[in-house]
Amino acid sequence: MEVGMRTLAELMGVFLGGEEARRACRVVDLYREWEGVVGEELAGHVKPLGHRGGELRLGVADVVVMQEMVFFVPELLERVNGWLGQNLFDKVQFDLIGSKVPLDATRVSRPIFHVPAMVRPAKLGGLVGKLDPTSPVGRCYEKYVRFFSGTAKRGGRRKTSRNTDLEAKRT
Repeated sequence: MEVGMRTLAELMGVFLGGEEARRACRVVDLYREWEGVVGEELAGHVKPLGHRGGELRLGVADVVVMQEMVFFVPELLERVNGWLGQNLFDKVQFDLIGSKVPLDATRVSRPIFHVPAMVRPAKLGGLVGKLDPTSPVGRCYEKYVRFFSGTAKRGGRRKTSRNTDLEAKRT
């Protein structure tokens, strides 16, 4: 039996093209659109925390709200499953939110990463000529020295940063 090699694109197509992947993407959209799905009033009381199988996990602020929301379970399930276009959930579990972050929380902006300035070591180059230039250590050290001297030959493709927040910060 011969096993053929599949490309990453083919494997991703199999994974993302499956019913389970489409359903997972739709559930993520549900969390993002939570207020529009269940309505402003209910969204003010219950927040999506996740799901497990056919059980939708929702967070509430206190036990009084939790007790009241038990009466809204049929309506919640109807709105959620109606928006999804399928009966994906058949139960609801309520948890106290506490320090949990609901899945409909507002996203924060992308982090700005600090790129340290390259500082040339003070005693750089002291071992040039003392190490065997054919050894891996000797070749690595010479390349290290050339890197800080600005004469290093860079091969291969370099990854370019696309962090526009960082670039804007520098200018």
